[in-house]
This record gives sequence, structure tokens and C-alpha cells, in this order.
Amino acid sequence: MLVVMVRRTSLLAVALGAACAVPASALAANGGAAPIAASAASGGGAPDAPAGAPNRSTGAPSAQTGGAVPGSVPKRRVAPAPRRSAVVAPTGSDVPADPDAAGTVVGRFPVQGAYSFGGRDARFGVGRPGHVHQGQDVPAASGTPIVAPVAGTIIWKANQPGGAGIYLVLRASSDGRDYVFMHLKRGSVLVAPDQAVTAGQQLAEVGATGIASGPHLHFEIWIGGWQARGGAPIDPLPQLERWAGS
Repeated sequence: MLVVMVRRTSLLAVALGAACAVPASALAANGGAAPIAASAASGGGAPDAPAGAPNRSTGAPSAQTGGAVPGSVPKRRVAPAPRRSAVVAPTGSDVPADPDAAGTVVGRFPVQGAYSFGGRDARFGVGRPGHVHQGQDVPAASGTPIVAPVAGTIIWKANQPGGAGIYLVLRASSDGRDYVFMHLKRGSVLVAPDQAVTAGQQLAEVGATGIASGPHLHFEIWIGGWQARGGAPIDPLPQLERWAGS
């Protein structure tokens, strides 16, 4: 009798165990999540790639976050851009056809005194720590007069101690280009924003404010608006050479 009862108890335990075990397929059918793989039907993302995060393998930006592509060099900004109403890129018929085939215009050389164009490091497009040189350096003695090469309006005046130093932006009335003068001598600026100037009118003096190894004029030419959306700097050396020879 004892042997029979033990055997019946063992059979009952086996039967109960089989009834409590749930197959993996049954878990999936009842909405249970697989322990490792996320359910595609539920919209779950992979653990290493949350929505909106950059692609870790390629560094590509997420369209949702709008992040910058790692390794790209954004356009250098020397100061906060002027109000949109103050910088409007001329378009279509608003731009007079004054530039010649080489893209230069008649005007005055901005540095009125002895000068040079420096060496290779002074050129447009050469590398700088963290950015690319966007103008042409014109070394000259401190205090040398700087004049407006063409007639126009001063649209910006500011000081960036960690870079451009004291600088001005002139918008030409003839071709709509913006001419930028940087590292101006402290206390030498003779014009103000919204002031109209004539070609040859003195604006300031050569200096070494901001980050500069010596006195010089850093000169830029922008088409489409200085620091404006769609605007871009061009190599100013051909224009400077034309003014120097006139």
C-alpha cells in the first residue's frame, strides 16, 4: 500500500508541474515581451538607439534633433549677427551690375599708407585654430588711416576682444557687398552704425585689438549679406590688388 501511494503522489506532482509550465510561444501570443529582442509590433526601439539620438557608428545627425555633423566646421561668427532688418541680402534687380568680369569694382585702397599683403598665412582660406581665415590681412603701422573703399552705409560696429577686436561692417551702395574691417585701433573709429560714408572717407586706423600678432587690417568681402543666411565671404585679394593699382 505504501508503494502504491508514493507512486500516485509522484504522478500527481508531474501532472501539476506540466500544467504550470508556460511555453515561450504562449508568452508571445499573450503580449509578453521577449527577454532580449524588442517587439517590433509595439514600436520599441533597440536599447542602444533611442529615438532622436545620433547614429553612434557614423555620427550622422538625427533629423529630429537637427544636430550638427561631428567633424564639420561651422561658419565662424565674429559677433552676433545684426537684426534681420539691418542686414538684407540684395537680390535680382536690386544688385547693380557694377562689378566687372573679374568680380571687382572701382574704389580706393582701404589702407592709406605703407602696407604689405603679408605671407602665405595672411591669405584667404588658410587654416586657423578652430576655423578658416575668411579675409586678407594687410600689415601696416599702427595708426595708419583706413578709408572706405566705396560709398555706402555702416551697418555694424562692435568689439570682440577674443577675436576680431574692434571692427566695422560697411555695406556698399553700388554693388550691395559688405566690406569688413577688423583689429581697428582703440579710440580711432570715426563712424557709427547707420551712417552714410563716401569713398575715401576715413573710418578708423590700423591697430592690433583682439587676437593679433601685430598691427594690421583684416579685410573681408561678403556677398549676400555679412553673417546673413545665404551670405558668404569671397577672396578679397583680387579686389585689393585692383584698388592698389588704381
